[in-house]
Amino acid sequence: MTQKLWLLGVFVAACAGVAARYPAREPGCPVRTFAGESTIPVDDLGVTSLDCVAGGKSCERQLLDAVCAQGGDVAWGLGENSLGAAHLSAHAAHSRRATQGPRERGCAVQVFDDAPSMKTENIGPVRALCDPDDSRETCLRELEDQVCFLGGDVLWQVEGPTQGGDKQRMNGRAAHTRP
Repeated sequence: MTQKLWLLGVFVAACAGVAARYPAREPGCPVRTFAGESTIPVDDLGVTSLDCVAGGKSCERQLLDAVCAQGGDVAWGLGENSLGAAHLSAHAAHSRRATQGPRERGCAVQVFDDAPSMKTENIGPVRALCDPDDSRETCLRELEDQVCFLGGDVLWQVEGPTQGGDKQRMNGRAAHTRP
């Protein structure tokens, strides 16, 4: 019994590690869909199910927004849902990236106020919370470190710092360069 609990713990930790690698994305984010299994390599984030809310967004868009909230950019298994169903489910996943996982604090990051000038693959939003006395450079380095932790090497659409409560906040988007 103890070995089964240990194996369950290892499985849960492994799944949590994949999910933690991909931060939540904003509603309306682009999601590649597949009726059956995904035809591209993905990290599986688990099954997403929901009861659709009438009025407003389509039922499928509500499901895709749930995939975005899990950090996914792929939904597969959509063909298993009945046409016109009010309860939908799909496998949420994230396309595998060229990154080899998290990088160390202080890694090299290219910073762009607007869009990057080279081909990149978007990872998602990043935020830094800094002390009110920290300089913009210190807070920016913390934001760059958040990019490193996600395996990125590009920071773009940088905003801030702005004062919020007892902290400064900086926001941006993490990406990694593509060949």
